[in-house]
Amino acid sequence: MARKTERETFDFAIAKTLEMVGDWWTLLIIRDALLGVKRFDEFHSHLGIARNILSARMKRLIDAGIMEKRLYVERPARFEYILTPKGKDIFTILVAIREWGERWYYGDHDLPTRVSHVGCGGETDTEVRCKSCGEVISSMADLEIQFQPGGDRSEWSFWQARLKDSAGPY
Repeated sequence: MARKTERETFDFAIAKTLEMVGDWWTLLIIRDALLGVKRFDEFHSHLGIARNILSARMKRLIDAGIMEKRLYVERPARFEYILTPKGKDIFTILVAIREWGERWYYGDHDLPTRVSHVGCGGETDTEVRCKSCGEVISSMADLEIQFQPGGDRSEWSFWQARLKDSAGPY
């Protein structure tokens, strides 16, 4: 069995994440859920998304364990869509995307949104830091990516199953 390269290992996590949340409707649904939207009609009116597309995306998010569907009225049956801890964790991805978009589409001035910490009022930012020494990592050149087999959860198992079911990994 061939060992995956470090690049393939790194690519796996990115590919698997994008497979689940890579389309813009899905990320906008998650964004709205993080901002407190819970009901199907609220998502529909906030996003202007076709009902069939919204329904398909919601089902996918539920099946993936990113959201859960909770009954809030029995007759007629009405549901709320709540982010799970797995779904709430996507917050960091959205913050990074927003920060990148504002930096590269608006520059350093006249940003359309200001994201601040409720505790002290300071602006937030997104940085990748070393968990050990705290140094900010600013490029891939500052990283060493190591392959560590992970049994059934390994990228090797994922790609083998994926290749059996399709013509290719992408």
